[in-house]
Amino acid sequence: MDYEYWIDLVSQIINIITGPAVIFSVWFLVAQIQTQIKVGKAASRQSIAEAHQEVTLAGLDPLLMKAKKKLIMNEKLEIEEEVGLRIHMTAILRARENHFYQYQMGMLDDEEWKTMRKALGTLFMGNKLNLDVWNKSKSTFNPEFVKIVQEEIELRKDTFKDGK
Repeated sequence: MDYEYWIDLVSQIINIITGPAVIFSVWFLVAQIQTQIKVGKAASRQSIAEAHQEVTLAGLDPLLMKAKKKLIMNEKLEIEEEVGLRIHMTAILRARENHFYQYQMGMLDDEEWKTMRKALGTLFMGNKLNLDVWNKSKSTFNPEFVKIVQEEIELRKDTFKDGK
């Protein structure tokens, strides 16, 4: 057997091995990407849960609790209470806008977003103060997010109460 025979044989073996190796490499890469997408979505969901918890716990501040009680009882708010509620509502809206961005990037599926969107609309039910905060600050939000919030407000406009 001569030298060319061995080179030809090795070349054929390499050609046989290369095809499946490339296919396996691509399959492995796809599997890794799918895993990273799942990890990213899980991290996004965890981040959203933490943001909800953080905003909820902030709402338990004694000043905010006193102000919320006054709203429920249709009593006049002190300026500190109103300012506190306005700041808290703005923080909630910014968190929801962040969820909207995550949905746009595919980090939230449609069902998750639909649920969050409904919850977004409930922020304005029976709460003229939150509606006022929104109307005064909506120009600072993403226009697509503004459209969504406006649609949710429109769906619930019959639930708004008179008063602050």
